[in-house]
Amino acid sequence: MGSSEDISKTQSQYGFRIYNLVKDGPLYNGGAKEISDFIIPPPEFLSHKNSFNEWVLSLANKTITLKLYSLLSRNYKYIEIKTNPQGSKEGILGAAVKYENYLNADKNLLHIIAVKDDSFSEKKLGLIPDDDYIIAVKNKNTPIISLNKEQFNPIEILNTVISNNDGNEMMFYIYNKKKGFRLVETKLEKNENENKFTLGCDVAYGALHEFPMGEEVGDNNNNQIIKEENNQNENNEIISNNGNDMNRENKIKEINESKEEIEEDII
Repeated sequence: MGSSEDISKTQSQYGFRIYNLVKDGPLYNGGAKEISDFIIPPPEFLSHKNSFNEWVLSLANKTITLKLYSLLSRNYKYIEIKTNPQGSKEGILGAAVKYENYLNADKNLLHIIAVKDDSFSEKKLGLIPDDDYIIAVKNKNTPIISLNKEQFNPIEILNTVISNNDGNEMMFYIYNKKKGFRLVETKLEKNENENKFTLGCDVAYGALHEFPMGEEVGDNNNNQIIKEENNQNENNEIISNNGNDMNRENKIKEINESKEEIEEDII
């Protein structure tokens, strides 16, 4: 399978982001967090999907220590879990995961800056200015599309996905810096009195709008997040579908086929 010296610098920054924890599953009980935690396998298992599957299978029905990377602390941590047997409906580890660069994940998201009154963002997504971040999206027929990609910026990804899914049921993966992760499922419907869909919010990304650092929040922890900022550039834009992107189908294909798209439903 190779040694750690065979793994490129870029590959060594990749792990498996936790998107959907099985309640009371091994990772859930071990304290892993959706959206903010990445599973870091040994280096020789990072570059190939089959190798990762083999590694997960080797962990079945054991008490193990897993290495995770936390976006909240920007550091590694270790948890001890008792895994499920092979063939369990809940998976061996109990989560859906996606292969992503964890060192870029703090910046490759969209921070909600402002929400328009009576907009889709307010009425359907319940977005909260300053507190909320859009992390990923998907419809029922596609893998999770993360905004954490190297070859596309987050605004470009979300605009392309929205343009390609007008009228479809969509799931939005949202992180709130006070309450943690939530998943919102809703239909993309054209705005009243307009012949187009508009999300209706101002967003930003970059160093001033990073994933918030601080204590873990969510089901078992209600500590407030401490936000860290610095003085680098930001980008603001209203997300909308103007219907003029002639290459949107090709763009969504590029996004779906990019190399970060290794995904497991339940492992």
